[in-house]
Amino acid sequence: MVFESVVVDVLNRFLGDYVVNLDTSQLSLGIWAGAVALKNLEIKENALSQLDVPFKIKVGHIGTLNLIIPWKNLYTQPVEAVLEGVYLLIVPSSRIKYDPIKEEKQLFEAKQQELKRIEEAKRKVADQEKQLVEKQDTFTEKLITQIIKNLQVKISNIHIRYEDDVTNRENPLSFGISLQNLSMQTTDQYWIPCLHDETEKLFRKLIRLDNLFAYWNVKTQLFYLSNYDESVSSLRNGIVDENIVPEGYDFVFRPISANAKLQMNRRSDFDFSAPKIDLDVELHDITIQLNKPQYFSFMELLESVDMMTQNVPYRKFKPDVPLRYHAKEWWAYAIHGILEVNIRPHLRMWSWKHIREHRQKMKQYKELYKKKLTSKKPSGELLNSLEDLEKTLDVFNITVARQQAEVEVKKAGYRIFREGAEESEGNKGWFSWMWSWSESHSKQQLDIKPGSLEEILTPKEKSLLYEAIGYSETAVDPTLPKTFEAMKFFVHLKSMSIILREQQQKPELLDIVVEEFSTLIVQRPGAQAVK
Repeated sequence: MVFESVVVDVLNRFLGDYVVNLDTSQLSLGIWAGAVALKNLEIKENALSQLDVPFKIKVGHIGTLNLIIPWKNLYTQPVEAVLEGVYLLIVPSSRIKYDPIKEEKQLFEAKQQELKRIEEAKRKVADQEKQLVEKQDTFTEKLITQIIKNLQVKISNIHIRYEDDVTNRENPLSFGISLQNLSMQTTDQYWIPCLHDETEKLFRKLIRLDNLFAYWNVKTQLFYLSNYDESVSSLRNGIVDENIVPEGYDFVFRPISANAKLQMNRRSDFDFSAPKIDLDVELHDITIQLNKPQYFSFMELLESVDMMTQNVPYRKFKPDVPLRYHAKEWWAYAIHGILEVNIRPHLRMWSWKHIREHRQKMKQYKELYKKKLTSKKPSGELLNSLEDLEKTLDVFNITVARQQAEVEVKKAGYRIFREGAEESEGNKGWFSWMWSWSESHSKQQLDIKPGSLEEILTPKEKSLLYEAIGYSETAVDPTLPKTFEAMKFFVHLKSMSIILREQQQKPELLDIVVEEFSTLIVQRPGAQAVK
């Protein structure tokens, strides 16, 4: 089935980017069988690379990931997704010993992920241009919608912690968030869990949050100095269990719980009897507290992160010896780092030898990529040659070379094969018959796509055209009644207190209490109004 392939692709992409040594073949077999059970997964050290932060994961552990998809009974049985025991211990990059082979591999993986995101973004733009006429739901879309209607999600025992003894060696800090349970279930109109009734025009989800808290410790115990298993065990102890709050944590906000009722109208484009999204959130008691050491520690960390970010390019030159009695090594590190990162690359960049080599690599990459685009099954030798060039070229130059290759292939009239694409982008679109009367005209107009007029016009030309034809990009859909409420968001907070202290164990300097607070936000797009 198509949807099974989609699930395999999504899980492989997500887990493959973040999990160490994932057996994708076993994952695929499990999904086709209707059940996936993965245990004791290790999260990659560079899983945070997309965030562009000077941190790495010292310990990353997923206890259990279960996925049950009853392919034969999708309309009568729920799809269940369970994620349990996610523990992350994050530290500054400088606290992990530099390994040139591992670092090079991680940098290349990050580059490949960035290139993949760029290609997916380009594909989405191309798909939007092809969707000229609004279509009815396809089989796959209906199937996905049905699964979402009966999707039951449970996430439990999550603890994400950051430790830092670089910012202030005398006062090491740690902060994190911990969650005991987050669940989402399909319900009936009385908010009782059940399977979705097809006669109901609305589908409802009951969301429950249990014991979420955040903390910030100063002069903390450091878990990362322990081995992997001991660190996971320490993180596991930071979960609220049976309403017993763990000790040794200076809370920023104490454990909170919440309930939310989500009601969605899937046919809101023509059925205006109910809002498209109606969300009702009820928050229980919230206690936010902050003391002076926590505030100073937070400000120190902000300054330290800037310094860590600046030091990342020089990390590979850093000596693995203390500063005292090793002044010679540290001076050599400073001089060598500045030369290799700031001086020599700029001198090398403007040398004729480097420019000639760079142009040759760009031309070679473009020609190889053209072969890949026009090959239904590219050879392993071709893919390896592309990969070798991708290791030396940066993302910008690779993207430019790929774009040039695509333009040249389209102009030549060849068919383009893409991974995961059903149709080639080398075709002439819906209106190819309009210019097929002449071979010379067709060759000139291969690149013309329906809907590309706005891309050709400058902003000034677009504004003049819109004014002439009476069009506005922000125009309201005339089919929407002015009284139709598309979004409805209600929040009820039973009580909240904000406490400021000089020290953790000292009396409050300030205590602000708010009780029975509620707010309602309603949007009416037809009237361009918000209440």
